[in-house]
Amino acid sequence: MKKSSPNWVYEATYKLLPNAFEGSNSVILLPHIQLSYAARNGGILYEVASPKGTLSVGVVEKLEDKACFGHTKLKEGRVVVFDDKKPYSLVTNGTFKAAVVSFSKKAYRELGKALSKHNLEAVEDSDKRLQNVLETILQDVNKDPSILDDETKVSAMEEEIMQTIASLFETQTPTLPKLTKGEKIALQIRDRIYKRLSKKVTITSLAEEYDVSEQTLQNAFKSLFGFTPNKFLRNLKLNHVRKALIEADPDENAIVHIAKRWGFTHMGHFSRYFTDLFGENPSVTLKRKECNEEVSA
Repeated sequence: MKKSSPNWVYEATYKLLPNAFEGSNSVILLPHIQLSYAARNGGILYEVASPKGTLSVGVVEKLEDKACFGHTKLKEGRVVVFDDKKPYSLVTNGTFKAAVVSFSKKAYRELGKALSKHNLEAVEDSDKRLQNVLETILQDVNKDPSILDDETKVSAMEEEIMQTIASLFETQTPTLPKLTKGEKIALQIRDRIYKRLSKKVTITSLAEEYDVSEQTLQNAFKSLFGFTPNKFLRNLKLNHVRKALIEADPDENAIVHIAKRWGFTHMGHFSRYFTDLFGENPSVTLKRKECNEEVSA
């Protein structure tokens, strides 16, 4: 782990807001630690996992509105632990910036054992101690990448990071932020529709199934994700439509057929929703495959 990766851009699994499909990530690799600095423009449902054999500690540096990681509500300054056992969904509806420390459980066995009991629990970096340490390292490495070849300086970086993390968790009791009954149900629904979404799913049907009012779901979704449940479902379905259009043969009936498959029956409304979210008309998306094939030929 001597070299760090350059800044790279990724594309999220689902786009939930206009101009929010992409984000950037910078990585610094130390002997026993991976540092990740992520910036997202909001509206992203994305699966995040700690690298194999590591435990991760993430600090929220900037949060414009709502964000939820796994079953944990986020806010600026919140420090969350997550393990390498499975990926977790991250939903944001505004500008979001975080720094994540993923450390080897073998190299830091004692702290890893202590923190592994607190998966998805959080403490607060109220005075920005951890944030300042991580941002200073990023600035130093960006200014002089050769600093990573200096074993003494790298060792000092690791020690400062781990001591700061240990201090935060020694002086506070990690907790799982409390959720209302409606929020707990909203998270169950999120996880369910993320894996199995069909055109038959509606807020009315979900409210009946989980024995809660539609207003309760409305409040819970907005509290956790910053979206109404109807908009959340609609935009997820639009993402599936987009994927199907890109893969479809561009014939004149394909758009109507695919849109109806995902429950969109009013083509005028569908076209407006699609264009607002993706910045292009569905017909343009449909022709993309044909254009790509022409370029390849």
